[in-house]
Amino acid sequence: MKQDTIKYKDVIELGFKRKELDDDVFVSQHGYGWFIVTKKLSKTLYLDWDCADRTVTLIRNKKSNILSRLPIKNLDNLKDINSFFTDKI
Repeated sequence: MKQDTIKYKDVIELGFKRKELDDDVFVSQHGYGWFIVTKKLSKTLYLDWDCADRTVTLIRNKKSNILSRLPIKNLDNLKDINSFFTDKI
């Protein structure tokens, strides 16, 4: 499945948080410092925005082990998933 790129500003507006990390190899390959941008949805689910390819993946984990990944198709799909987990009824 092809994933559309999603802009950094769009994921930040949806409540994603940025965390700076040190990785000299990443810096030498990409020309900028490595960082992660994620949003926790539940104890075992979080959304991860990849800063290199600008795509989002829904990740299910247990005790820091990734159990499964679901690629997010586009911004509309991301908004639907975000709304499902975060909007109050």
